[in-house]
Amino acid sequence: MVQSAKRILPALLALFAGALAVLPAIVFGIPRNNDLLIHYHYAIPFYDALSHGHWYPGWLATLNAGYGDDIVRFYPPAMYYLLAAGRRITGDWQAGTLAAVTCLSALGSLGAYFWARSFVSANLAVWAALFYALMPYHLAEFYQAAQLAEFFAGAALLFALAFTQRICDRRGWFDVAGLAASYAALMLTHLPLAFFGSMTLLLYALINLSVSLAREGSSLKEWMAMSCDKVLKLAVAVALGLGASSFYWVTMVSELKWIIGDGANPDKMVNYRYNFVFSSFAADKEETIWWMGLLATATILMAIPALYAIVRDKKMRRPLVGVLAVFVFAFVMSTVLSKPLWMLIPYLEKTQHPFRWLAVVSTAAPILMAASVPFWRAQLRGRKRSLAFAMSGLVLIAITFSISQTVRGATYLSGVAFKQMLEPLGQAGGVIQWLPVWARASAADRPTYERCIPPVDGAKVEASNREIQITEWSDLQRRFQVGPGAAGAARVATFYYPHWQATVNGQSLQTSAAPDGALMVPLPEQSATVVLEFREPPRTKLADGLSIISWTFVASLLIFGKFATARHEPIAN
Repeated sequence: MVQSAKRILPALLALFAGALAVLPAIVFGIPRNNDLLIHYHYAIPFYDALSHGHWYPGWLATLNAGYGDDIVRFYPPAMYYLLAAGRRITGDWQAGTLAAVTCLSALGSLGAYFWARSFVSANLAVWAALFYALMPYHLAEFYQAAQLAEFFAGAALLFALAFTQRICDRRGWFDVAGLAASYAALMLTHLPLAFFGSMTLLLYALINLSVSLAREGSSLKEWMAMSCDKVLKLAVAVALGLGASSFYWVTMVSELKWIIGDGANPDKMVNYRYNFVFSSFAADKEETIWWMGLLATATILMAIPALYAIVRDKKMRRPLVGVLAVFVFAFVMSTVLSKPLWMLIPYLEKTQHPFRWLAVVSTAAPILMAASVPFWRAQLRGRKRSLAFAMSGLVLIAITFSISQTVRGATYLSGVAFKQMLEPLGQAGGVIQWLPVWARASAADRPTYERCIPPVDGAKVEASNREIQITEWSDLQRRFQVGPGAAGAARVATFYYPHWQATVNGQSLQTSAAPDGALMVPLPEQSATVVLEFREPPRTKLADGLSIISWTFVASLLIFGKFATARHEPIAN
């Protein structure tokens, strides 16, 4: 019993370190930011759609003054599921959000602990969990920017890196399932970080495979055999992860051409050329980039002691080559030094913000820092005590900056203020870049990061002077009767989207878009019964089936892989 408690205690401390990072929000309220408004603008109707029985909503009907929104077809849904789960469990959006953020923050620190365990003891790995909770950019994701999806995705990336390391070390099928599940979670949480994470995982796996020959001391033939086995397992894990998340990304990739995106009037903030760290030091002109420069500087201050120790201690450096490579690569990718790669790598520019690579830097730095703790502990007891104190001071300066500027400087919402913030969200327009291309008129030539202006309120259905009687108006279906009159078209107060299918008197007819993006249904002269349904294409069902099969395989590997590992691994004395 005592031995079991000792094994579990470090992991519990790691969870506690992550949860502790959210304590100011629990005490003072959720930090306010413009992104917070946007998240709840979509999270609330997403929750309502789930309540109506749509397990994965394809259309949010109540947004944009009732004209609807297609964002759920393009924005990864994991964050909205988590917020909805918190709302369902607690019965309150604020309490539910704090519960979700606390759990994910704790899970992120556990991921740092889990990855660090591949290199250091359990007690030292707790330091990695604590350092990750205090990383400047990681704290700013929640307290200053309300980048909840990116905050969540960091935890998934940590577990993905940890399982990649374990596959390269142990080659177990349980770890294959773990990598598949964490990679699927990454894909379902935040697209830019999923792209960055995929590049990072590829680099990390290649480096681990390359250095394993020297580390294991095996012959070239043995190394080739083991490498083939590892590559196979890594490929299976990625394939299962893609399959498990296919219910989302198949639709997203297939229909990406149907949204405005960056559009003809892109905001400067969506152009990667203006978003490199240290590209501007003018706080009055480029506040975001200036702030990212401060966060990057604080991150480097925290990492300097670890980098110094790795350079000085060859024995410590050897197993951490992959982690160090991830740290350096991610930091370079956040700066203008990587501009040629941004120009060459397909679709990388679509991620828009190079400074988001600091999220990847923030996953690698805690591992290096935890591994360097014994080195600096020895220096404190030796002749370089003053150097050890100076290096500790650098870490404390960075942590003090994060607490005083990021955490203390946040604007917190009380319970009453939070509810007041939510009340008008249903009437606000959605973000322009997510609108269907046929609703371009609602953009009003404004930058794509701004809110749209939906069409002026009017009747739900208009058809010249013909009599209209609405018999059903639900999320994915509209039914109405139209009296006799001149042939023409009915204008429905719903944004046109190709999946809206119309039947008039039982006959399928082609719909179209009005100049303002509203849905138009052709009408005959005689009385007509019109039924509009939002029907998913066949590929959606295929993708759903692939996801179910993939998750079944992942669950099976988790269960039987763990059982096989337990059977074959010797019991520690």
